[in-house]
Amino acid sequence: MTGLPPRLRRWLAALALLAALPSHAADVELPPVDEVFVLSAQATARNRIEARWKIADGYYLYRHRTSVKVGAAFAEPRLALPDGHKHRDELFGDVETYRTQLVGVVTGVPAATATGVALTVKYQGCADAGVCYPPQTRTLSVALPQ
Repeated sequence: MTGLPPRLRRWLAALALLAALPSHAADVELPPVDEVFVLSAQATARNRIEARWKIADGYYLYRHRTSVKVGAAFAEPRLALPDGHKHRDELFGDVETYRTQLVGVVTGVPAATATGVALTVKYQGCADAGVCYPPQTRTLSVALPQ
C-alpha cells in the first residue's frame, strides 16, 4: 500500500476500519442528523454571519470537515472557527473536534443592494459509540441587516 496516493490509502484504511467494527457499533441506530447537529445561521452585521451548531451530548463535529460557501452577493468570504479539542482519531489522525456547540464566523463584503445571501454549509460528525454520519451539506438563506 505504500505506493498508493495518501488519499487512497486513507480511504482503504477507512474501509478496513469499518469492516473491523464490533458488531454492536454497526448495529447502533443513530438519531436523525439534524436532531444531533442543529444548525442555524444569522447575520449579526452586514459583513458578519454566524453559523451555529448545537451538538447533542455524546456527539462531536470534525473541524477539518467543516466549511462554508457564500453566494455571489457576499464577496471575499472568510470562515473563522475556534480551536477545537485536539485528539488522535483512528481514521483521520490528529484532528480537532467540537462538542456541545460550535460557532463559525463568516466575514466578507456584501453587495450594496444585497438583502440576503445563501450560505452552503458542509460538515461531518460522529457519535461516541464509534459510528459517523456521512458528510452533510445544508443551504441556508440568511437575511442581511440594512
